[in-house]
Amino acid sequence: MWQIAFDLSTRALCAVAAFVLVAGPAFAQQAKSPGAGFADPDGAARQAMPRDVDAVYRRPSIDTLATVRKRGTLRVGIAANDPAVMHDANDRPIGLSIDIARRLAEDMGVEVEFVETSWSHIVPDLLNLQFDLIISGMWVTPARALVMNFTHPTASEGVYLFANKKLADGMKTAADFNRPEVKLVVYGGTMQELLAKRDFPNATLVVVTGDANHLAPVIDGSVHAALIPTFAPSAVLSAAPDSLFLPFGEKPVASTSSAIAMRKGDADMLNYLNTVLEFHRGSGWLGERARYWSDELTKAR
Repeated sequence: MWQIAFDLSTRALCAVAAFVLVAGPAFAQQAKSPGAGFADPDGAARQAMPRDVDAVYRRPSIDTLATVRKRGTLRVGIAANDPAVMHDANDRPIGLSIDIARRLAEDMGVEVEFVETSWSHIVPDLLNLQFDLIISGMWVTPARALVMNFTHPTASEGVYLFANKKLADGMKTAADFNRPEVKLVVYGGTMQELLAKRDFPNATLVVVTGDANHLAPVIDGSVHAALIPTFAPSAVLSAAPDSLFLPFGEKPVASTSSAIAMRKGDADMLNYLNTVLEFHRGSGWLGERARYWSDELTKAR
C-alpha cells in the first residue's frame, strides 16, 4: 500500500514539475506585464480606451406578426398614389398596393383594414402605431430608411422627365434643360431632388413637399418640366396629352423602387414580408398585377 502511495505521489510531483517547466515562462510574462496577458518586447505604452457616447438601448418592440394574427386584422396605412392607391366609383381603395395588402392579409389568414392618411402624415402615423404597415407605393430613400425598415421592392419605377409642350418646345437633350432659366419641379427629400442636382445642376429647382401635385405646374405652364417616377409613363402623358411630352422619349433618367414600410426592431415581421413578396414575385403574380394596373391607369386617362 505504501509503495502504491509513493508511486502516485511521485507521479503527481513529476506532473507538477512538467507543468511548471511548460507554463512557467507564461506566468513570468504575465508577471512582467500585469493585466496585458503577454510581454511587449518594444515596450509600447498601452492605449487609453476611446471615449464614446452612452450606448443606446432600444425599448422592447411589438411582435407585429403575432399581434396581427391575434387581432385578426392587418391595419395598412395608405395615401393617394396612382396606380398604387386609387379609388373606384364607390370611393373604395383600389390599385397595386391595395392588391398587395389584400394578398398579404389572405396569406396571414386575417382581414385587412385600410387607414387613409396623407403623404405628409403617413410616416408619423406609422411610428405612432396608427397602423401596422405602409403599403402605398412608397419610394425607398436613405432618409426614410433611418426611421423605418423597408422590405424588398414591391415595384421598380423609372424616373422620367415630363415637360410642357409649349415652354419646352424644341428641347430634347439634357443640356437643353440644364440652364438657369429652366424651371424644374422635384419632390423634396427624394431621389428626384438628388437626380436634378446631379444631372441638371444649373437648372432652377422648384421643390415641393407635402401633398402638392408636382405635375400640375408643368401642365399649366408655370414650369418647364418635372421629374416623375412611374412604371406607366404613357398613363401620365394621357392625363394631359395636349400639355405634356417626354423630351427624352420613354427612356428614364434613372430608376427607383417602392416597398412596404414598417417600424424598426421587428426582424420576424420583416423576414415574413420579404418571404411572401419573393414567393409572389417568383410566381409571377407581382409582375402581372403591376402590368394590370399600369394598363388600367392608361385606360382611365
